[in-house]
Amino acid sequence: MPVVPAEFAGQSFPRAARLLEPDDFVRALKTRAQRGQYLWVYRRADEPSARAAARPRLGLMIGKKNARTAVLRNSVKRRIREQFRLRQAVLPDTQYVVRLSTAIKPKDVPAVIAEWMGALDREIAKQATSRGVAVSTKLAPSRSTVSV
Repeated sequence: MPVVPAEFAGQSFPRAARLLEPDDFVRALKTRAQRGQYLWVYRRADEPSARAAARPRLGLMIGKKNARTAVLRNSVKRRIREQFRLRQAVLPDTQYVVRLSTAIKPKDVPAVIAEWMGALDREIAKQATSRGVAVSTKLAPSRSTVSV
């Protein structure tokens, strides 16, 4: 079992942090996407419902067309979820839908994850400046970060 640094202990990715309903995906996909080389990131302010407290939530769209093998699709999804999990405590209450926009190969996974981390860090910085708080978005390097 991997050892989690003390500063990240207790963070998890529960069912409440996932986008599960098709309607949630449809509403998020109607917003303007932040487009990168590999990913399109859609954001939509999350409305607190009676059954769940407001919190950042994540939905993934990683299709066979762009990641041909199940191993590659699962690897990308697992690493995207991990970076979201590590940063969810400082993210605004927003629905995020991450869509893979171009075909990738296994060698492209570190670049895809770096693009996702950059999008999250920009979101955190934007949240901090709107609050007037200085927040460090640099987290300890994780296993998904690969130096090239």
